[in-house]
Amino acid sequence: MRSKDSVFHIIFGIMLIFFIVVVVYLAANCNAKPLADAEYDKTAPFTAGWHTEDGTELDEKTLSKINTISMDKEISIYNTLPADSNDADSLFFRAKNVFYSVYIDGEPVYTPEFGESVFYTNSTGTCWNSIDITPEQLGKEIEIRIRAAYKTARCGVDGFRIGSSGGAILNILKEKLVSFITCVLLLFVGLLLSIADIPINMRNQKNHELLFLGLFSICVSIWCLAELHIVEFFFNDSRLVQMISCYSLMLIPFALILYLNAAIGFKNKIVVPVLCGLCTLGFVVCWTLHFLKIRDIHETLTFSHVNVVIASVLLIYTVTKAAVQKGQKQGAKIYLILRTVGLCSIAFAAIIDIVRYYSGRTSDSAMCVRIGMLIFTVCYGSSSLENTINAVKMGAQAEFASRLAYHDGLTGIGNRTAFEERLSELEKIKDTAASVGIVMFDVNDLKYVNDNLGHPLGDSMIRKAAEIVSAAFEPDGGECFRIGGDEFAVIMQGDNIKERCDKSLQEFNSQMELHNSTPNREFRISIAHGFFIYDSECGLEQITDAYKAADEKMYENKREMKAHQSTPEKYYSEVRGLRGKT
Repeated sequence: MRSKDSVFHIIFGIMLIFFIVVVVYLAANCNAKPLADAEYDKTAPFTAGWHTEDGTELDEKTLSKINTISMDKEISIYNTLPADSNDADSLFFRAKNVFYSVYIDGEPVYTPEFGESVFYTNSTGTCWNSIDITPEQLGKEIEIRIRAAYKTARCGVDGFRIGSSGGAILNILKEKLVSFITCVLLLFVGLLLSIADIPINMRNQKNHELLFLGLFSICVSIWCLAELHIVEFFFNDSRLVQMISCYSLMLIPFALILYLNAAIGFKNKIVVPVLCGLCTLGFVVCWTLHFLKIRDIHETLTFSHVNVVIASVLLIYTVTKAAVQKGQKQGAKIYLILRTVGLCSIAFAAIIDIVRYYSGRTSDSAMCVRIGMLIFTVCYGSSSLENTINAVKMGAQAEFASRLAYHDGLTGIGNRTAFEERLSELEKIKDTAASVGIVMFDVNDLKYVNDNLGHPLGDSMIRKAAEIVSAAFEPDGGECFRIGGDEFAVIMQGDNIKERCDKSLQEFNSQMELHNSTPNREFRISIAHGFFIYDSECGLEQITDAYKAADEKMYENKREMKAHQSTPEKYYSEVRGLRGKT
């Protein structure tokens, strides 16, 4: 059978390799231009020719930092629309942290509207704009009147293109596709980790390591998604996106500190209160200044950046130190190394991005963090494999140990330990619980069968007895146990115990008669039983007294059965004689 399976494995492997080779070959020889590139070719850059009212020329870099020209007043920039454009052309550009309006030949053609709220920042955030150009407007002068919202933040306009706005949008989406997938992937991982924390902490000691790691991942992914500035294509509220970006950045260091405390802990107990207090102070100060209209939350990003740097440095130090200590004690473990690399990659990336932000060299303030996120996701996913395998092994071992501790190895039902623990549980709640019925059983003839017919047949006899007891009582809620070599017990709890037990005993007797009427049977089943109900009217103080009472009734039934049925010596000699004749 195994050799046949191996053949199928090889065939599947060949099919899989063939599929990969075909896909790679076709992809390498595909000369068709993607739709995004084809549409992007229908656009042309429109960055040259911009100038101020006094004739000062503006390059793309200056346009993207328009607040360096003037902060206190509105300025106008001018250009001339091309005269040879198609009728369907439009002007596409991005505006960041500026208020603006567009005029063609002195006539207003576009003034964006922005939502107002006490929670919004003083700026417009990042806005993508597409302005249709009619044939009559071709070759005429275009003017954009701009007022910067901030002195220090990057304020300006960039990405000017003439042509198909759809092509420009598709090109931006294509360029940011990998980054978008990375953010969504980490967001999904964060949600899974947060949800996984619920069942784990329902069973074990409270430790919310997974929860805080998940929340940290969620905060980072939301911030990076906002900083991609493609959400604005689908959700026309750039101010809300900017507020989400600023607020999620506030939460990142707080979640990171809580994760480190849950995962590794700090010897110095003052670390967590001080750092969490610092994050709380930053939150209160930033929003107080925002509501007082002194500085909005975008202008107070420095508080969040400082907290992120402190938390990142703490992360690198703590995780690296823990990895070295565990490595010395337990030997190198690949999953520990991968987790350390993954977490440190995000910390280093955050510090680098903050440095890049203040250097003003890039408009993508989350580029390194996205790369760090990708490394973290790969490393953490890989490290989870060993943890998962170990968890499965431990779970299997625990299940096996539990089965050995509480189940009878021969019959598979509960053993004496399980029976006694169940009695103890019922003893604790006997004053508030419903009635409890205890049925005791003793298998007759077992010693004779073991001594004269062999232990294998005796074991078969015990298994059959357990099968009959279980089949009769378990359907009505009975819990079955083997508490000795030839002794069984059933516990029934709830209402209508007497009726349920009588019904089960009828089935029990029917099952015994059915077996004993079977031709060529190897042994007979003869099981004595006794039943007692513990309730408020039984007159007993403890459930163990009911157990003893049921045991006494069982021995009464055993004596009665022996008085009316043939001895095992006579029974089995007759059975053997009948078999000899046949």
